[in-house]
Amino acid sequence: MPVNTERKPVNLALWKRRQKRQALLGAGFGCMMLLLSAAICAALCFIPNLPTLLLVLFAGTAILCLLPMGLTLVVLYQRFQEIEGGEYDAAAEY
Repeated sequence: MPVNTERKPVNLALWKRRQKRQALLGAGFGCMMLLLSAAICAALCFIPNLPTLLLVLFAGTAILCLLPMGLTLVVLYQRFQEIEGGEYDAAAEY
């Protein structure tokens, strides 16, 4: 039978704060990459004499790059709820 070799955190408040910081850094990095992608696509819209089809394509791509940012915030909120609720701690018991 496999044994759970994970160590339990000594200071639970410190562990929760660390988990929240890691979740925030991951979500923040993802949002920064999405913003960078949207900025690049939006910058392509300013090419002189750009055909209308490409202008619409670049603008649409920029908007599509921004849509997942809202979902990222929802998932981050859910992750914070998991950390506070102790779901990870309960799963570690098995």
